[in-house]
Amino acid sequence: MKLDLRSSFGGVALLSALALPVAAQTRDDGGAWLAWVAQGRLGSPDSGLGKLRWWLDVQDRQRDEGRHFDLGIVRPGLGYALGERITAYAGYAWVESDPVRREEFAEHRAWEQVTWLVPVAGTTLQVRTRLEQRFVETDGDTGFRLREFLKTTVPLVEDKRWFVSVWDELFWDLNRTDWGQRPGFRQNRAFLGLGTFLDDAHKLSLEVGYLNQWIDRPGEDRMNHIVSVWLLTTF
Repeated sequence: MKLDLRSSFGGVALLSALALPVAAQTRDDGGAWLAWVAQGRLGSPDSGLGKLRWWLDVQDRQRDEGRHFDLGIVRPGLGYALGERITAYAGYAWVESDPVRREEFAEHRAWEQVTWLVPVAGTTLQVRTRLEQRFVETDGDTGFRLREFLKTTVPLVEDKRWFVSVWDELFWDLNRTDWGQRPGFRQNRAFLGLGTFLDDAHKLSLEVGYLNQWIDRPGEDRMNHIVSVWLLTTF
C-alpha cells in the first residue's frame, strides 16, 4: 500500500516545530543560511569504483537578522552504495562557531550516516539518519548526537522543473559533556520552500524558503526565523 504524504508532510514538518516545550522563555531571532551540498560517484557505474560515493557540504550562517556571523561548516565524506536507494557515508566536519553569549570556538565532528530514497505516491521521500561525535577544542569530552532528517519534494509543473520542498530534522544529544551538552531532545528544524532545477538533467537545483529552528537552552530557548538558500549538486 502506498502512502500519500504530499498533502500532509508539510503540515507535519511545520507543526513539529510548534509542538515543543513552552515552559522555558524563548528568544526569537532572524537569520540567513547559505549552503552548497554536492555529492557524486567516484567512478563510472561499471567500474570497480562504481559503488563508491563522495559528499561535501559548505555552509555559512548569519544571525541577528543576518548582520553577524554565527556558524560556518565544511563537511566532506566518503560513501558506499549498499543498494540502488540506500547509501552509507562517513566523514569529518570542521565547524567554526560564534554563538550568542559565548566566546568563539572551533568544533570537530566525526560523522556517519545512512540515506534512503523511498518512493511515495509519485514522489520520493528522502530519509537520513546521522550519528555525530563532537570534539570541542577547549575540552576533551566527546559529545554524541543523533540526527533524523525527512524530506519530500512535490512537483508543481509537468516537467518537474519547479517544485515545493519540505523537510524536517530532529536532534537528540545522547550524553553529557563538560562543555555543555545535555542528553535529550535538543533541536528541531523545519523548512518550507520553493525549488527549481537549473539544468535539463535535474542534477543542479536551487531551493529558497523559510527555515524555523528551535533550540533547547537552559533557561531560555531560541526560536530562529531564517531565510535559507540551498544549492544542491549531483555529479
